[in-house]
Amino acid sequence: MDKVKSLRLPADLLGSIRYLARKERLDESTAIRKLIGLGAEEYAVRLYREGGVTLREAAQVAGVTVRAMIEILLVDGVKGKVTLEQSWKSLGYLMKAQGSRTE
Repeated sequence: MDKVKSLRLPADLLGSIRYLARKERLDESTAIRKLIGLGAEEYAVRLYREGGVTLREAAQVAGVTVRAMIEILLVDGVKGKVTLEQSWKSLGYLMKAQGSRTE
């Protein structure tokens, strides 16, 4: 459920909101939500890049799915943090699961 929040905006930020609203033909409320969403994504990317959060946590901060967060990270040039050992372990689990299906 959406919640109503009241806040004071500095003139320069209000100018950015109005610019976006004009440029993309949005009302100011939609422009504010769009900018907040972009900021949340950027914040999540920074946290993940610095090692402060997991991929799942970054997705929660950004308000997107894990898959969408992977795409956002790729666009920003952030590489994954999966080690070779973790990859082999995952592959082993997959092979074991595949083997149990064929039996």
